[in-house]
Amino acid sequence: MNKCLLFLLVLFCYVSSALAQDESCNALGVWLWRFENTGQPSHTNLARTLSSVGAKRIYVKVADGAFNADSWPTSVDETLIQDYLDEDIVPWAWSYNYQGNYAAQAKALYVAAQTGYRGFVVDIEIEFNGESEELDKLMQAFFIEKQRAINDGHADVDFKLYVTTWGNPILHNYRIDIIDKYVDGFMPQTYIEEWAGDHLTMIENCIEESKLEYEALGATKPLHNIVSTAQQILSAEEITHFFELSGPEASIWRVPGGGVSQDIWTRWYDVDWDINFCNPVSINDASKSSISLFPNPVSDYLQIHSEGGYPIDRLEIYRQDGSLIKLVDSDAKAINVQDLATGMYHLVLYNQGATIHKRFVKL
Repeated sequence: MNKCLLFLLVLFCYVSSALAQDESCNALGVWLWRFENTGQPSHTNLARTLSSVGAKRIYVKVADGAFNADSWPTSVDETLIQDYLDEDIVPWAWSYNYQGNYAAQAKALYVAAQTGYRGFVVDIEIEFNGESEELDKLMQAFFIEKQRAINDGHADVDFKLYVTTWGNPILHNYRIDIIDKYVDGFMPQTYIEEWAGDHLTMIENCIEESKLEYEALGATKPLHNIVSTAQQILSAEEITHFFELSGPEASIWRVPGGGVSQDIWTRWYDVDWDINFCNPVSINDASKSSISLFPNPVSDYLQIHSEGGYPIDRLEIYRQDGSLIKLVDSDAKAINVQDLATGMYHLVLYNQGATIHKRFVKL
């Protein structure tokens, strides 16, 4: 073979491989609870199945409370790690956590890093509703173990620590500000199917509400939403739309099996798992920033200004609880809000398939 042609072929394979592993452009993932419930004969087989679907990351449960490799052999299974890496699927670990015994719980992260997992997610829910001191102790323990794993050479500086919890933390009196000090990101459980009702037709609003709520409670780190498809309500197109709105680290709860129908695989195959988030096709940031509202706060008429002259197809106003209260003509330059009660509202503007969210306060 011509040496020049051979060099180009090798270079192409190298570049293609590098691009395939660029998680900044796509790290869409799925969650695994208990492997023995999946009906898969091996992790090798599950990895191949997920690869054929198009998933780029898997979150594997490695602990429930204190670290125990006998109960959760996935925590120390290095072969499992290689099974997924062989299919270009990046394995992360996760654990469910409780009050007390924090050092023993956080040990799961250190062991997961030793085993070869590329990141760790702490799942904390009802046990920490309204908690401050105990939540701080838990998160501090995991942060210490992360730094120890890096210092000991078991993880590199890119090893991330995330937390997953409620999609609506304000209803649970949740101390997001405490968590924010220790983590690299949040993974809100934006379980639209379980919430049902109007949420099923307002995916954009649900994700935006989650973002606003986390920020209001003190989140400064990125949000990566999780959607559940266990009820088989959302269509493949709606799941894809959820991904598009949530970003490259969005994910689905959970791998079929153990009460979650195997029929879900068929739906997952129709989802677009190959979205290139490095080159989004939706409305760009410049056009979003060029649309402004004034005055804000407002008492009578809210003016809409589009600096670049971007056309607006539809406008909707929502309360903070997600309920739609007003539809506005697409050519409106001012919205009469005199009849709205005092409080915060969300204006959703649609532009050729893209969605722009803006907040305003009614005096």
